[in-house]
Amino acid sequence: MKRLRKGFILFAITFISFTSYAQNTFDLKINEILSNNTESIIDDYGHHSTWFEIYNPKYGTIDIGGCYVTDDVNNPKKYRIPQGINSTKIQSQQYLLIWADSIDYHGPLYTNFKLNPDGGYIALYSNDGKTLIDQVKYPKLEENTSYAKNRNNEWETTKRVTPSLQNTPFDGKSKSEELLKDDEHGAVISATAIVVVFSVLILLFFCFKRLAKFHLKTSKKKAAEAQGIDIDKVEYAGEETGDIYAAIALALRLYQDDIHDFEDMVVTIEREDKIYSPWNSKLQSLRETPIVKKNK
Repeated sequence: MKRLRKGFILFAITFISFTSYAQNTFDLKINEILSNNTESIIDDYGHHSTWFEIYNPKYGTIDIGGCYVTDDVNNPKKYRIPQGINSTKIQSQQYLLIWADSIDYHGPLYTNFKLNPDGGYIALYSNDGKTLIDQVKYPKLEENTSYAKNRNNEWETTKRVTPSLQNTPFDGKSKSEELLKDDEHGAVISATAIVVVFSVLILLFFCFKRLAKFHLKTSKKKAAEAQGIDIDKVEYAGEETGDIYAAIALALRLYQDDIHDFEDMVVTIEREDKIYSPWNSKLQSLRETPIVKKNK
C-alpha cells in the first residue's frame, strides 16, 4: 500500500510538473518586428510607434507578466512587463503586440525604448532577468516594412505587415479538406473516435476500481486501529455474502410486523468457512433421529 501511495504521489508530481513546464514562458517566440513605422497601424494614442510581436505556440495560456524586454545586450532588465493584469496573457497560438515608443507610462505594453530603423537588437528574458527566452538581430528596414518569420520559421523582410496575425497567409488546402478527400464518408474519423472514447473509458474503469480497493483497504485498517483489533479480523468487512443480508432483512421484516420475541440477548452472525450455504442446505430441514430407549 505504501508503494502504491508513493507511486500515485510521484505520478501526480510528474504530471503537474509536465503541465507547468508545457505552459511556461520559455516557449514564447519573437515573431515580427516593425522598426520604421510611418503609415502602418497606430497605437492607443494615435502615434505610428514602433512595435514587436510575441507568439505563443503552445496549447495553454501563458502570462508574460514579470518578464523583461530589452534592446541592449548589456542591459537585459531594461523594461519589466507588469504583472497581475489580463493584457499580458497570451492565449494558445495567439500573438501579443508590444509598443516600443519609449514612453512606458502609456501602459503595461509600452516599453521605455524605441526600435532603431537602421537595425538593432531585441530580446525577451524570463522574470529573473538572466534567462534568455528569445532574441533577434534585425536589419535596417524600409518604411512600413516588417521583419517577420515565414512558414518555414525563417526571418525575412516583407511589405505585408501583420500585427497580431499569422505572418504568412494560408494559400493551400486545410487538413480538414485533405482528410475529406481521403475519407469521404468519415469512416476513419468515426473509428478513431470510437477507439479513443472506449480506451479512455476502460482506463478510467481500471483506475477507479483500483482506487476504490485502495480506499476500502485504508478504511478497514483505520477502523481496526480505532477499535484496537487485528486487521485480519476485519478482512472481510464490507464484503458480506447474500445469506447474511437475507438474514438481516428477514429479521427487520419480522420486527416491523411485530412477529418477534422480546429477548435481552445479543445475537452475532459470524462467518463460517463451509463449502455450502446453510440457508439452502437440505441438511437443515432434516429431523434428528429419535433415540429409542428400551425398557429393561
